[in-house]
Amino acid sequence: MVKVQDILNKIEEFAPLSIKMDGDPSGFQIGDRDQEVHKVMTTLDVRPKVVKEAIDNGVDLILAHHPIMFHAARNLDLSSPQNQMYRDLLANNIAVNASHTNLDKAHGGMNDWLMERLREHVDIKDSGYIDPDDDYSIGRVADLTTSMDVLEFAKKVHDAYELKNLRYVVSEAGQPVKRVALIGGDAGKFYPEVLKSGADTFITGDVYYHTAHDMMSAGLNVIDPGHHIEAIFIEKMAHKLADWSNAYHWDLDIIKSEINTEPYNFI
Repeated sequence: MVKVQDILNKIEEFAPLSIKMDGDPSGFQIGDRDQEVHKVMTTLDVRPKVVKEAIDNGVDLILAHHPIMFHAARNLDLSSPQNQMYRDLLANNIAVNASHTNLDKAHGGMNDWLMERLREHVDIKDSGYIDPDDDYSIGRVADLTTSMDVLEFAKKVHDAYELKNLRYVVSEAGQPVKRVALIGGDAGKFYPEVLKSGADTFITGDVYYHTAHDMMSAGLNVIDPGHHIEAIFIEKMAHKLADWSNAYHWDLDIIKSEINTEPYNFI
């Protein structure tokens, strides 16, 4: 028998909540920690269609990357889809845990997964932390074996993450891509730290227009593959959970959400 708390304990060892960014609501969000778990589902986001998928599949616990509760509820009016989603989860005894910035920073976590995927398409000779003095730096930095122009590199990022579209910015310095920093999600605010790492190119999502100008003039190429590349969590966390299940003889059924939570369409 495995309970919700048993799984939370392993997640805490892997991606401690103590390393999350200030203000990030990572951690256990909904449900009963003492509840028995027979079926777990991994997902990037917890949205109404994902909750229906979990209910239809008899899931007991959802492991997500993005927290379901970024902000406190002001009321419990069920005309709100968000509040109805909370009700549906509680009514069906489905617990929810989110591993967000703690997983981004964790060794072998989100940003390592994303760097590993990039390695499959780009020759990288070594990699490390954006801040080498911080054992849990938010991002990763890597040196390419051979430099390439920005467009060529952008195409490789496009292929690595199987994207429909991406945006890129060419620095005013006009330098090729040689040293790359990577932070999944929305991390444009960290570009000063990226500059200190010696990177000439920054991969991150949801880059704000004016921040893109600032990075361009500061000497950074920018590759914006969007936020949804973090959907790699679905597969990687399922594998991690399967390893724990085998090691601790948990009788768990592990499924991966098939709902595409990318909100954007491209033409």
